Amino acid sequence: MAGLEKDVIDVNVMGDAAGPLDHLLAEFAAGLRVRITGHRGGRMLRARLLAMGLNLGREVDIIQNNRGLIIVGVNGGRVALGRGISQKIVAELVVPLLTDQSSG
Repeated sequence: MAGLEKDVIDVNVMGDAAGPLDHLLAEFAAGLRVRITGHRGGRMLRARLLAMGLNLGREVDIIQNNRGLIIVGVNGGRVALGRGISQKIVAELVVPLLTDQSSG
């Protein structure tokens, strides 16, 4: 029973490590804009993400998110990501700024 309690504690610690507003890219629905804040991988994953233009701080649009494929809009283009990579990318929701429509 002690082993199960340890596993639960480890899972909770991993979930909190990303921060309260950060989620995995795979968790966002289509139509949202997110900012990449990190990744859960090594050098090779970082190099692959940089080659696709998915560096830290980059804002991307979630175009499609279904069970196996996620398509994101980056720099006017589209990048298709598999579920495995999208579950290693940490991102936060970008809240659009409210503009005052009555002044102009």
